Amino acid sequence: MRNIILLFSLLLFCSCLAQRNIIGQQKKKQKIASNPSYIVNNQQEEIDYFNAYLLPVSQKANIQTAIDTYGSVRLEAGDYRGTSIVMSSNQKLYGVSKLSLVDNITITAGSTGVVLDDLFLFDKSINFQAGAPISNCKIKSIKWGTIVATNAILTNNTFINHGGPINIDCSTSGYFRNNKIIRHQSGGLNTILTMKGNSTTPSYGNVHLWTNFLNPGGNTTDINNLQNSTFVGLDTEAWNFNGTGSLPMLYMQNMGDVKITDLGGGNSYSAVKSPILNIDANNLTMLNKYIQGYDANAVSTVAPKTNVLYYEGEHDNYVRGSGTVTGFDLKAHYQDYTNYNEVTLNGAVQSTTISNPTAITNAILGTQYTPWSRPNWETLPDPLGANWKTERVGKPDSRAYIQNLIDTNNIADLPEGTFYISSTLFLPVDQAHGITGKGTGKTVICGLTDDFPLISLTGGQDDNFVLSNLTLQGGSVGVYSSQNYGTQHIAFLWIKYVVFRDQTIGFHLKNMMGFDNNFFDNISFVNCGTGFWQEPLIGGVNDNSSFVDKTTFYNGQFINCDTAISMLATRADNLNAWVNCKFDNNGLDFALLGNNFPIVANSDFSNNRGEY
Repeated sequence: MRNIILLFSLLLFCSCLAQRNIIGQQKKKQKIASNPSYIVNNQQEEIDYFNAYLLPVSQKANIQTAIDTYGSVRLEAGDYRGTSIVMSSNQKLYGVSKLSLVDNITITAGSTGVVLDDLFLFDKSINFQAGAPISNCKIKSIKWGTIVATNAILTNNTFINHGGPINIDCSTSGYFRNNKIIRHQSGGLNTILTMKGNSTTPSYGNVHLWTNFLNPGGNTTDINNLQNSTFVGLDTEAWNFNGTGSLPMLYMQNMGDVKITDLGGGNSYSAVKSPILNIDANNLTMLNKYIQGYDANAVSTVAPKTNVLYYEGEHDNYVRGSGTVTGFDLKAHYQDYTNYNEVTLNGAVQSTTISNPTAITNAILGTQYTPWSRPNWETLPDPLGANWKTERVGKPDSRAYIQNLIDTNNIADLPEGTFYISSTLFLPVDQAHGITGKGTGKTVICGLTDDFPLISLTGGQDDNFVLSNLTLQGGSVGVYSSQNYGTQHIAFLWIKYVVFRDQTIGFHLKNMMGFDNNFFDNISFVNCGTGFWQEPLIGGVNDNSSFVDKTTFYNGQFINCDTAISMLATRADNLNAWVNCKFDNNGLDFALLGNNFPIVANSDFSNNRGEY
């Protein structure tokens, strides 16, 4: 009898909720009819995603037919393997973050405008065909997949948040030029990055912005015969971990100009400690190099012909390869010297103006290339409008409804609408649970009051959760991680398209363990006291709490916050990046302490009203 009553109560609750949503939608339609400007849309990439044809996993055998028929296809969370995929010009394939498994993908020669987003390849590959140029494609958030291009032509493509090896071999024919590799992370494998060109059709202009080679089992890189190559931010740990490799971590031969900035890490626990680098280039620039090889016998090598500009660094000096040395060594602010402020040329301290400086001047100035285009910022959706605090009063509570979806379905996939909650939602950090909506302009979770976190994370060791396509508004905190709900170490978290609005703290890491190798894709903070707050324990011994390592904020906007980013680390943070981000009308943009290699790239700052 008791179970019958409980069942009846649940059915009554769902019925009331459905009726309330219907009434809400009717009122919304009336409001739109009387005021067309009330319509709030999503951001453009969200619009493209939700306009794509939804292919259920039950129809996975038809995936190629769907792509060829509709041009743009999105997948559910599930296993779509079993059918290889071929992509051509302007075709798009979207998945659910790290939960949509697919088979091998081929991008046909001559293609342009192909989009692959949020796909789990599970040791499969994305193959670029040889032939006509493949250009202006966007490959984003690929987990455990290998990029393969053999004698292909790749120009002006963008690879964002790629989790797997990249193997581009144009040593016989073809070329790759002006491609952007923004956030490349892989580990545990051999030869994570291969890039080989040829002298007949040279390769150049490729930029690696944020790279993390984590515990490669053997060799790490094999880069050969490029006119130039640029790395901004490269962290590598325990290369040659299994002792199966024979090459230094960064192996670059027959190169033109090589530029590397913010190079860190170390291999203290590798089975075999191979050198950090062996570089044969015309010109080598290294800025902010602090990486340890931990083996005096594993010495880095630079070719005799190479002109070296080495500013700001320590650890692991280099020796010249065999032969007559024709290149120069210009060093400044090298910490292993007695005087950190010394400038040396070929080992001699320079106390007067350098005579015959032409070769040095040419190497410093180099070639002027075309800068990256400036970001085109969209106006962030504001679905609740300016009177949201007044309008939330008396609204029914949807907290039990959402929590039941999380507990029952793992992923609470919310429809369009505003869901008011009176207390925190508990979200397990186990890779399986999450909350998704229908877009930052279409789905809102709003606090009925501002004295609780909207989402509190529970448990989680080296794990993550799903969060995408919604606005979190009100409450005291948007997402709250702390040891209140178990020791938490969050790793490989990929969340996208979430707007945090009107909170004391948007994303709060309080005294938890760590936050490691995460990707924030179009995550924005508006009208927050602090947008992203890393709050470690203070005064502890060997305190590792709440460290933030190798986390990238991509295409995020930080608007009208007292402090956009607060990361005052007690255990040093390493290689965090803000790429294509907008900082506007904040009191303080960055409060950083104990951060190694923080990178802000291609970002805009305007109307700041506090300290610099």
